[in-house]
Amino acid sequence: MREDTMSDQGVPQRFLDLARRARAPQALSEAGLRERFGDPAQVELEIGQVWRARWEDTSMLVLILDVETHEVSVVPVTIDPPGEDENSVVVAGSRTAFGVNATVWASRASCIPLRVLERVVDAWGEDLVEFTVARTRGQSRSVPTGVREGLPIRSSLEPAAEVRATLTDDLEYLQHAPGLPVEEDGQPPETLASLLGDRLDLGALCAALQLPQPQAMKLLRGKTPLSPDQIDTVASATGLPSAEIAQTVRPLPADLVLVAEHPRWRSVWVRRAQRLGVSETQARLSGGYGAFALAARQTGGGPAAWDARLRQFLQGEDGAEDK
Repeated sequence: MREDTMSDQGVPQRFLDLARRARAPQALSEAGLRERFGDPAQVELEIGQVWRARWEDTSMLVLILDVETHEVSVVPVTIDPPGEDENSVVVAGSRTAFGVNATVWASRASCIPLRVLERVVDAWGEDLVEFTVARTRGQSRSVPTGVREGLPIRSSLEPAAEVRATLTDDLEYLQHAPGLPVEEDGQPPETLASLLGDRLDLGALCAALQLPQPQAMKLLRGKTPLSPDQIDTVASATGLPSAEIAQTVRPLPADLVLVAEHPRWRSVWVRRAQRLGVSETQARLSGGYGAFALAARQTGGGPAAWDARLRQFLQGEDGAEDK
């Protein structure tokens, strides 16, 4: 939800603040979250967890219904402002860490990528999850203790109707959060050098990018990724569409992407983006390529080594924070 609506970046934190005032502030404090779920850098995704999902200025609370390799099946959860519809599940505060009623919008079940999950804040019982899943499928099931079915929205002018519409928009926004380019089997990547072909003027390209020749050659050969600004610069210098140039960014191994986009690395990319003054997308992209280049220069790499490669690359950066 955007800055002018109920679900800007601060709103889920406002949810938690509301819950703290109502009941058990310790459970939702930083210390409480660490006591319940451990180090965020070691967290494992599980069905029944409630997460804060965020991308840029859009964020919401979501209940995880299923976990896949690259995405999770979720339903939105709201606390304030109140709202519900005939498909919702309203959970009493006594069943959650929030201490106030929470609405689970079963009609808005969706899949979102792992990379938008930011922090686990609660874990709900199996009976709540099973009842919610049944509601998403339109199935009947006995109502668990501390739960009731939602009341219908009578008019499109009701605040609950706006809440539901905004949740729909925000889920779509989270679904389209940009991910890392992934290598596909049997499809050798095209480099910028091969795309330019005879049109390549190395001197002019170096001048346009304001880079020495060795760095420009790494870009041409796909050894380092082009930033969005560099893509636009190359497009302007060569007359080629930016979209074509963007496709020459060498994709990363699928196993590396899976590691780099896991929520346990989220806080690392956020801190790196703040330190470098770039977007989270760019911080993760350059970090992923840095680890990839490091692995290419060393031996013993493999799927199980990408966590270590990422740590090694980041620790080698001047002023970088250790994970």
